[in-house]
Amino acid sequence: MKFIEFGYGASKDDNPLKAGAHATSDALKNLSKSSMPNVVFLFSHPDYNPEEVLNGVNLILGEKTTIVGGSSKYGIINNNLCENSVFVGILASKYFNVGAGVGLGISMNPRDAGKKAASAAMDDLGMMPKLMMVFMDYCKFEEEVLNGIVDVLGITTPIFGGTTSDDFKFKETYQYCNDAYFDSVVCVAIGGDIIPKISYSSSRSLMDHTKNNENTEYMSSDGNNKKGGITKGKQQTINYNDNKTIITDANKRYIYSLNYINSLKYYKNILNYEGSNMELQKDRAYYLSHPFGLVDSNGNIHIKGPISIKNDILICGSNVMKGNELKLVDINDETIKKLFDDAISSTLNTPPKYTKHISPLTFCLTSLFLTEISKTTIKECLKEYTSNPLFGFTPYGEAIFSKYMNYTVSMCSIVPDLISISAKEGIHMITKYPATKETMLKIDTMGGAVKIEELAKELGIHRRTAYDRVEPLLQCGFAEKDRATVKITEFGKLFLKFWFK
Repeated sequence: MKFIEFGYGASKDDNPLKAGAHATSDALKNLSKSSMPNVVFLFSHPDYNPEEVLNGVNLILGEKTTIVGGSSKYGIINNNLCENSVFVGILASKYFNVGAGVGLGISMNPRDAGKKAASAAMDDLGMMPKLMMVFMDYCKFEEEVLNGIVDVLGITTPIFGGTTSDDFKFKETYQYCNDAYFDSVVCVAIGGDIIPKISYSSSRSLMDHTKNNENTEYMSSDGNNKKGGITKGKQQTINYNDNKTIITDANKRYIYSLNYINSLKYYKNILNYEGSNMELQKDRAYYLSHPFGLVDSNGNIHIKGPISIKNDILICGSNVMKGNELKLVDINDETIKKLFDDAISSTLNTPPKYTKHISPLTFCLTSLFLTEISKTTIKECLKEYTSNPLFGFTPYGEAIFSKYMNYTVSMCSIVPDLISISAKEGIHMITKYPATKETMLKIDTMGGAVKIEELAKELGIHRRTAYDRVEPLLQCGFAEKDRATVKITEFGKLFLKFWFK
């Protein structure tokens, strides 16, 4: 019995309207004909016209289904990394409800916009949400937007989402909330019989990848030695281990100086980068794979960047402050695999652990910066996750709980709350078919699996009557039948455990 259904589809059609329509049609093919979509997650490459893509989706679904999402350079669909695409994911279930809201002008009033989006989503839902999903523009005030959402939602309801992305222009991102928006935040409140399982790659996993003072080989993205290529045995201008890297001048995301030295000059000295400032500025893969991480009071590292370099200034992915200590981190294939392993392991080991009634979907956010460093490694990591389909996008930053982070692999499995569902289904079943309670308890006392004929003898009823009694158990998913044998399912065992014993 499926408690939550998930369908996915993608299209690379050059026509945005056709791409939206084709991706949606493919997603619907993965759902049963009787399913009614609760929410549509729509993501598209930034080069697509968002209004036309949305029109294509509405051609297939009509305008009553909630559609949320935004732009993304890459898409994650069925454990594959897709490019230059429109990709759609549809969740359908009678066991949860969805409400959506949008806050406009987040670059002008970020906290207020976050409040408005969260309030509108909760009002639309009509109940306290179990999960708040967030998709926002890259506005440089993401932390304040998130604070606004927490002001309304509180700290107990989990938050999961991130910033929409483009092709590193940082100005062509957009969002969907039943319409196409720019400079906005979209909140999606999900309530009902679900349990979100959220995880993200631990900053502890980066401790083994901080740069030390040993001679290390570095190769720029084009293999040109002049641009910071292989420099072995050369004495560094700054002894990294003997001098902590402290931010001495900064404004929000801009680092002007480190240890009272121009930030770009300091950065090049640490890496023995021999190319010009302009060459480094253009070598995105190189500086993204050698970012600074902020060291917190617990010794954890939160990667900040640079995510871009302009006017000889390092620009971070999220806010930093004067006085913060930084460590240089090497992001390579090994690091990326470790980040994925941490997120996957945490997701699988977070309760509840169902063996059969697992989530039909794990929503995956893989930092665009990690993807830019090594698409090949990201594709390999996605393929290795086989528990259930991965679906998601590549954000500039990730909003997890009340934190805004960069360079993470984050996951959210939406799991049915089987205990709550079993109570509702069981009450309905027993009310309509009172004899099924006795039948289910009898099957349990007979070892949990029994032939219909033997069950009839134990109950003192005709074999045909026994089939009639078992039928409601099969319809509700409390039992399953193999030929003439009926067996209590894991879902049925939950019902017995929490409501009959």
